[in-house]
Amino acid sequence: MLFAVSYRVRPNATEESQKRALALFANWKPPTEYVFKAHYSYADGTGGLALVETDSAVAALQVHGAWTPFFEFKAVPVVEIEKAVQIGFGNVQWRESVK
Repeated sequence: MLFAVSYRVRPNATEESQKRALALFANWKPPTEYVFKAHYSYADGTGGLALVETDSAVAALQVHGAWTPFFEFKAVPVVEIEKAVQIGFGNVQWRESVK
């Protein structure tokens, strides 16, 4: 399953916590069940966003849990736009069929 994962630096961040997070990230590898398709940092330094693929809630917890002292996460399942449009048309047809 594909997820859009956004994260924000916790409000209580300090220079020390930023230094620690960077050191940890330089030495970190995600579980094999959690595949980054893309990963970006916000240019204003407040966090970032990633497109990840996983079918494992355990892997998601391993990843997000490792970083919760530093970041707040939001993970939302996503659907390719072509499929989403097809589903949308199907939903419209169903609603129109109900009188």
